[in-house]
Amino acid sequence: MRWTIPLLIILLLGATPADPDPPARPSSPEPALGSDDYGFRFVRVQYTSHSSGWRRGNAWATDYPRAEQHLHEAIKRTTGLQIDGPPIVLRLTDDRIFEHPVLYLTEPGYWATNEAEVENLRKYLARGGFLIIDDFHDYGRGQVGPQWNNMYRNIKRVFPDREPVELTADHPIWSVYYDIDPDAAISTKNSGRWGGMGFGPRDDVYYGIFDDSGRMVVAICYNQDIGDGWEWPDRNLADASTASFQMAINFIIYALSH
Repeated sequence: MRWTIPLLIILLLGATPADPDPPARPSSPEPALGSDDYGFRFVRVQYTSHSSGWRRGNAWATDYPRAEQHLHEAIKRTTGLQIDGPPIVLRLTDDRIFEHPVLYLTEPGYWATNEAEVENLRKYLARGGFLIIDDFHDYGRGQVGPQWNNMYRNIKRVFPDREPVELTADHPIWSVYYDIDPDAAISTKNSGRWGGMGFGPRDDVYYGIFDDSGRMVVAICYNQDIGDGWEWPDRNLADASTASFQMAINFIIYALSH
């Protein structure tokens, strides 16, 4: 895995990024191009969905492509990170994932892995990569259900001997760039175009999986959907969208600096 860490910090703008007019949704993902060693590029993971109950064949593409387009704009406006081309989509079996420091996987309640994907993801994380898992929910804090169980089965295939650990408010990931209180953060699962889930402020829970050196290699956003906050930054999520951008930027900068 090859990249260098650019100069990260400039003065904060202190405002929610604007919502530029997005281009029309493409009929298929843009072909992935390899990154050079000097910039950041958002990479969404494409996967085969598990058919359970009702089929979600394109669950991996939820909020695509507006979410990452807006996130790239937020990164450019509020950090010193150099963006290296538009966001892209890769499968876990594509060795081009090793050219990028961060992967994003959405809707893990429908995620299905095969052995080749598991092996390549394990190798990617061992070499210094970072995975963000987002956009799934069940019943609120302390109550797991089918979406958590499906995510857990797949991540345990990657790390049979590791358990997700809750990222409490004192963890450095919440202050590496923005100061975020995860206990006060609004869950986008509690608002938006499709109706609320009835979650309270503490129902969204965040977990990390760590390697032997204590480095976080996976961040998990449960009962939360920060990608929805990127997709609709000024339409219907208000403060939730601000927190969604801040969380994403913190995760990315943490991954680049650890």
